Amino acid sequence: MKEEFDWAKEVGLHISKFEVLEPLKEVLPKLAGRPVYITIDIDVLDPAHAPGTGTVDAGGITSKELLASIHAIANSGVNVVGADLVEIAPIYDTSEMTANTASKIIREMLLGFVK
Repeated sequence: MKEEFDWAKEVGLHISKFEVLEPLKEVLPKLAGRPVYITIDIDVLDPAHAPGTGTVDAGGITSKELLASIHAIANSGVNVVGADLVEIAPIYDTSEMTANTASKIIREMLLGFVK
């Protein structure tokens, strides 16, 4: 993990730990009008919200914060040119909670990002 943060700093990227929405709100105005590709790794969510991933790690964000982040992007001036959602492993979640959450996330991305 330290290597990822060091690399991000070296190339001018910003990674936020434990929060997404507030740091995102600070960055979005700088991206207005620019083409942006959005990638979401489902393991950003706390395992309580998405246990079906290969890398569960306590301390993730809530599904509510992730959906609010998607809506913030959709309502900004950012030109979303593509998006994906990765790391979903339904085999690890017999309740299908992760798949249902992923479906909701994709739905909100489509409704918000496609103009």
